[in-house]
Amino acid sequence: MKSQRILSILLIFAFLFCCVFSAHAESTQTPSLTVICSNVGGLPIPMLFAPEHKFVPHAERTLGRMLNESGADVVAVQEDFQYHALLARQMTDYPYQTFTSGGIPAGDGLNVFSKYPIYNVDRVAWTQFNGILTDDNDGLTPKGFLKCTLDVNGMLIDLYNIHTDASRSMGDQLAKKAQFIQLSQYIEAHSAGRPILITGDFNCTLHTYYYAEFYETMLADGQYKDAWVEFVNDGNYLRGDDAQEIIDRYNAQYDNEFWGLWDSYERVLYRGGDGLSFDVTDFGYEYYTDRPDVPQALTDHAVMSCTLQLYAQDYARPDTELQKPEDKPLQEKIVYFAQMVWRCLRLMASDLVRLVREAF
Repeated sequence: MKSQRILSILLIFAFLFCCVFSAHAESTQTPSLTVICSNVGGLPIPMLFAPEHKFVPHAERTLGRMLNESGADVVAVQEDFQYHALLARQMTDYPYQTFTSGGIPAGDGLNVFSKYPIYNVDRVAWTQFNGILTDDNDGLTPKGFLKCTLDVNGMLIDLYNIHTDASRSMGDQLAKKAQFIQLSQYIEAHSAGRPILITGDFNCTLHTYYYAEFYETMLADGQYKDAWVEFVNDGNYLRGDDAQEIIDRYNAQYDNEFWGLWDSYERVLYRGGDGLSFDVTDFGYEYYTDRPDVPQALTDHAVMSCTLQLYAQDYARPDTELQKPEDKPLQEKIVYFAQMVWRCLRLMASDLVRLVREAF
C-alpha cells in the first residue's frame, strides 16, 4: 500500500512537471518571422540605356506581384524611387506600408511592406558619402536608412532598412565605414536594449571591401550576428586562419562570382533585447524574373529571404509611445522636393568644378 502511494505521488509530480514544462515551452517560443530584402532597381532609366532593354515600369509591377506572392512577413526594398506606386499597388497582402519619400533626387528609395503593424518611422540620410558625378553617383539622392518598429504579436522589434554607398574605390569604402559608424551610433541612441533587425543593400561583404570595416563596426563592436554566416557558413565570420581556404572554395564553386550567390550585399543582422532573441532557420538568395533566360530581367540584385525563429524569455514590452506612419501634406512635399533639387544642383556644380580642376 505504501509503495502504491509513493508511486501515485511520483506520477502526480511527473504530470505536473510535464504540464509546467509544456506551458513554459509554449510561452517562450513564438511564430517565426520571414524577412525579404530586395533592391528593386526603380531608377528612372530610359529604355535605351537599361540593361537588356528592361522596361522599368513593367519590371516594378511584375516584381511587386512576385514579392506579394512570396508569403514573407516583412519586405524591405531599396531603390524604390520613381515607380513606387506601381510596386506598392501590387502589394495587396501587406496592409502596413511606409509612405514613400519620393523619387530621385528627393527620396531615399527605402520602404517597408509588412503583415505586422509599423510604428515610429524615421528616415536618416548619411552625413558622409562619396560620388556625385562619379563613383555611382551616390550623393545625387539622400541615401541612408529607414528605422521603424514592428509589433509582432505584441512584441516590439526595431527594424532598420539601409542602403550604403555603392562602388569599390577607396573613397567609397571609407564612406561605407562612416555610414556603418553613423548607423551604430544612431541605434545605440534610439534602440539600445531593444531586439533589432538590420537588413538592406549593404553594398559590402565579409570577404571584400576590408577598408569599410563592416565586420569590425557592425559585428564585432555592435555584437550583431549575420544571418548568412550563421545559417550557411556555420557561424564562421571569415576572420580565422581558414578564411582564405573558405573563400577559395566558394570562388571555385561559383566561378569567382558572389553577388546573389554567397556572402552577398543583401543581408540580415540581428541582436536580441528586452527578453526576445532570434535564431535563423532558413536563408537564401533567388532572382525573381519573368524571363528564365535572363535572371536579372526585373532587377539586377538577387532577392534575399531569411526566416528567423523568435524566442521570448521573460519578455518585457517597453513602455514607449507608438505612432502610426503618416504621409506628409502636399505643401510640405513640394517644399522638401524643391530643397532636394537645390541640394542636388549645388552638389553637381561643386563636383563639376572639382573635375575640371583635376583635368587641368
